[in-house]
Amino acid sequence: MIPHNRLIDSLKRCSPLGPYALKDSPSPEEIEAGEKAEELFRDFCDESGITYLYIDQSSYNKSSRLVREKAARPDFLIMEPHKMPLFVDVKAHQLNTPAGEPNFFLGDQRFEAVFLSVKRDFLPLRRLQTLVGIPVWLAIFERSGRRVRPEQMYLAPVNSLNDFLRGQPKWPFMQVPLECCSTVNLKKGGPLNYDVKEDRIEKFVEMLNAYIKKKGWEG
Repeated sequence: MIPHNRLIDSLKRCSPLGPYALKDSPSPEEIEAGEKAEELFRDFCDESGITYLYIDQSSYNKSSRLVREKAARPDFLIMEPHKMPLFVDVKAHQLNTPAGEPNFFLGDQRFEAVFLSVKRDFLPLRRLQTLVGIPVWLAIFERSGRRVRPEQMYLAPVNSLNDFLRGQPKWPFMQVPLECCSTVNLKKGGPLNYDVKEDRIEKFVEMLNAYIKKKGWEG
């Protein structure tokens, strides 16, 4: 396993805005890539016959309670027959460091991961889910600069990622193993399914717990 100081360096580098540069507002590159990712998600839903409402971020207003609670406004509301509606928030994230190396879960080179900002990516979506009682999923696209990988996305419900947060007081990012996400081939189409078994998630949560117990939050 990679030493703790290298893990922290990796956590700092994983920000798309550069080392030590996590900000509340996305960069122009992130915005452009995010718009492209939303377009790809819409195309996938249309081709797969999935009914959705797109929530225009520039014109859709939130209630004062959602604003007060700092809850997110997701991108899509998915509505399929005989299924509970769900929100989907589309993210475009770099899965590599600026040096081109993959992000690894806890520095373990067996497991690639996406690093989600606790403050910007995850907590606002969890607050929304708690307030409205409708499940929230993330659809994560791989980006490189302004470009987005067009043939693949990763799906994960907020509920399935909760244990990777663990009240992290020290890390600005939560590390989500890609093995804990459903990989969707955008060219094939199909339903939005999350097919990751609980025991796989538990394996990675146990790794996280063991790491924290051994290294602590600060290492």
